Amino acid sequence: MATHIAELYAEELSDWRSSIEYYHTEMEDIENRLADVIRRNSITDIAVKTEAHQDLLNAVSERFLVIQVLINQQEHSIMVDDHFIDDEQVRDDIERNQQDIRKKMQEAEKAYIDAKYECQEFISRTLKK
Repeated sequence: MATHIAELYAEELSDWRSSIEYYHTEMEDIENRLADVIRRNSITDIAVKTEAHQDLLNAVSERFLVIQVLINQQEHSIMVDDHFIDDEQVRDDIERNQQDIRKKMQEAEKAYIDAKYECQEFISRTLKK
């Protein structure tokens, strides 16, 4: 029997998982740079400004964690005994869940890109001073 839909969903889920892992690595790098800004700078309000940027990253990180849980749940929905379910077994709720994850991932990636560039701009401005 054909398992094309489940295989497609699994590939998409795997791609999202890999992207989230990469974004977490980038966020750790940005967090380290923000910590460096605090260590190098004696301006009294710099910690507050840095914390605001850290909060941006934390919010995005939380969104990615929620998506990771949804990915795990969806992977279980499209597998039976370590095999993909047949195309006829892909129920409407499985399809809706995939679409929902896709939408959440797109929104989280946009939020991440905005937070990333805002943090990088802040770091650059602060290091110039």
